[in-house]
Amino acid sequence: MPRSLGWVRQFHTPATGDASPLLIFPHAGAGASAYRNLSKALSPAFDVIVFQYPGRQDRAGEPALTSVPEIAAGAFAEFRRSAHHRGAPVATFGHSMGGWVSFEFTRLAEAAGIAVRQLTVSASVAPHLAATKPPHPTDDESLLERVSVLAGTNSTVFGNGDLMRLALPVLRADFSACDAYSCTDDVRIAAPIHVLGGEHDPAVTLADLYGWNHHADRVDVTMFDGGHFFVDDHVDAVARLLTTALAGESTPR
Repeated sequence: MPRSLGWVRQFHTPATGDASPLLIFPHAGAGASAYRNLSKALSPAFDVIVFQYPGRQDRAGEPALTSVPEIAAGAFAEFRRSAHHRGAPVATFGHSMGGWVSFEFTRLAEAAGIAVRQLTVSASVAPHLAATKPPHPTDDESLLERVSVLAGTNSTVFGNGDLMRLALPVLRADFSACDAYSCTDDVRIAAPIHVLGGEHDPAVTLADLYGWNHHADRVDVTMFDGGHFFVDDHVDAVARLLTTALAGESTPR
C-alpha cells in the first residue's frame, strides 16, 4: 500500500523563520490547493499550512472521513508531529465545514496546552446550530444542484459538471460529516473568534454567524460583499484583516 502523504501542505515559504503558524481548514469537497491564493496572500506574515483531508487530490486513494471531530483529530495529531509545531501559539482559519473542523481543532489544541491566538471562521454556521439545519441531499443531481447554488458564478470547478461528478464521493462524505455534527451552546473556547460572512450567502444567515457568540467570550463579525464563497473575491482583504487582527491592531467590526 502506498504511504499516505499526510495532512500538512505548505505552498509558500514564510518570510521569516519564526513566523507564527496559521492553519487553514478547507470547506466540504475541497482539497488543500483551493486555498493556494489565500496562502500566498498570508505567507508574508505567517507560516501558512493548509490541511489536506483524506479522500481528495493526492489523498484520493484513502477513504474520506465522515466525522467532523475525526477530521479535526487527524489534523491535530499530524500537526503536533510536524516541524510547524514549535510550541508557539497558532491561529486557525476555516471556511464553511472547515469552520467546524477548525473549532474542534482549537478545542483539542487548547486542551493540550497549545495557545490559539484567534479562530477565524468564514461562511460557517455556529456549531450549536448545526443540528437545526436540514440534511444535505444524497442523490447525484440534487447534490450537484446544491453545490451550484452555493458556488454561484465564482468557481470554475463548481461550474464544471464533469469535474463536479468526479468530486461527488468526497462531497457526499463531507456532507455526511456535516449532517452528523452536533455541539451544544455551552461549548466554549478561550481563543477569540472572528466571524466572516457574505452578505448574499444563500446558506448562512446573519443569525447563523452571530450564533458564534455562544462559543467564546469575544466574537467579532465582519461582512463582505458576495455569496458563500466570498473569500475567493476578497483574498487580499481577508489576508489584511487576519494580519491586522493578529498583530493586535484594531479590526473592522
